[in-house]
Amino acid sequence: MALQRHSESPDSARDPARTGHLSETVHVDQWLRLVIVLGACLLIVAAVAVAIRLLGFIAHTLLIFSLGGLLAYALFPLVELARRRKGAAPRPRWAGVAIIYGGLFAIVLIAVGLLSAEMVRQVRVLATDHKKIEYEGRTRLASTDLWLANRGFKVNLEDTLNHPPPSVKTWGEAAAHTTLKVLEEASKSALESIIILLISVYFLIYSTEMKENFNELLPRRIQPYAEQWESDVNRILGGFVRGQLTLALVMGIAAAVGCLLLGVRFWLLIGMFVVVASMIPVIGPVVGAAPAVISAAVSPAHGIMSPVVKVVLVILMFVIISETGSKILYPRLVGKALGLHEVFVLFVLFAGLEIGGLVGVLFAAPLAALVITTVIQVHRLWCGEPPVSVAELAREGGRAAKARGTP
Repeated sequence: MALQRHSESPDSARDPARTGHLSETVHVDQWLRLVIVLGACLLIVAAVAVAIRLLGFIAHTLLIFSLGGLLAYALFPLVELARRRKGAAPRPRWAGVAIIYGGLFAIVLIAVGLLSAEMVRQVRVLATDHKKIEYEGRTRLASTDLWLANRGFKVNLEDTLNHPPPSVKTWGEAAAHTTLKVLEEASKSALESIIILLISVYFLIYSTEMKENFNELLPRRIQPYAEQWESDVNRILGGFVRGQLTLALVMGIAAAVGCLLLGVRFWLLIGMFVVVASMIPVIGPVVGAAPAVISAAVSPAHGIMSPVVKVVLVILMFVIISETGSKILYPRLVGKALGLHEVFVLFVLFAGLEIGGLVGVLFAAPLAALVITTVIQVHRLWCGEPPVSVAELAREGGRAAKARGTP
């Protein structure tokens, strides 16, 4: 009987009816799996949409905690470095936090002591002579119109300033409204900065304990993926914030020194504005150049350094600063941390500007990197594959692309 069943098995395997039934079953299983995956994705999207709508009611609180968390990510390596002691046990975490914040506070005090007198003088001049500065600016525009008309270029810049086109006027009103909101938020943040610092201190001291307690609550199968995800998040957010801060400081200092050498008034205020504007990726340096160009146009002449020459030199200076920052510093300081292609980063930034305005631009790139990291780890968990460092994969991909000569 066993031999008979064995001899019949090849015939049954070649049976067209049975073969068709098996292929139909496999086909149905594939479609069922696809439906399950699509349904799960739709549920996730719906849950995220509901969560975003609910979190919108506490958006300002989330912003404060996000800023505190980003500051903690930026300072975490410095705190770990301050804790080290040669040949001895590391210092307590609170001691490392105290050393770093004490050093930063001392640097701020030194900077304020060296620059406060000049900053107060420039603010006073700007506040008392703004009418005179406006008159000088209009006079320079009229002389520029005359200079261009004598050379065959009929451009009425003064009339355009007094009666701007509807599109420019609408854009200007929107920009002014946004600026007022930013100034209002800045005045609030001056009071809330202490809260942000306290939140960052809390994260720096208790982050390791919080992370370990959270991981212990997860199932054992998920814990390796969660730990790898947390490691990637530390690299991405920490590298992004440190790189963006360093880039903003370098560009602000370069702008201030350049304006000082060119004899542009309000060079210190311009440098401080460029530092704040450069925190906005890609479009920040362009925004920071506007007050420098205006100040150069109304600055007094010194020998061959006429206002027109100053404006041209300031524009060239900011082009060099912007190109150096975007082509050299940004990929080195920020791009490697995110592990994203420059074209994708540009798309994400403009999408963030359209969705969330200024806040959307600030958080668009790191959020995109975090979403990609999360999707990769969830996919590997779903497929039963071991966790992998997304940051290391991005670095290896960048090195391989550089070796192939791919930009």
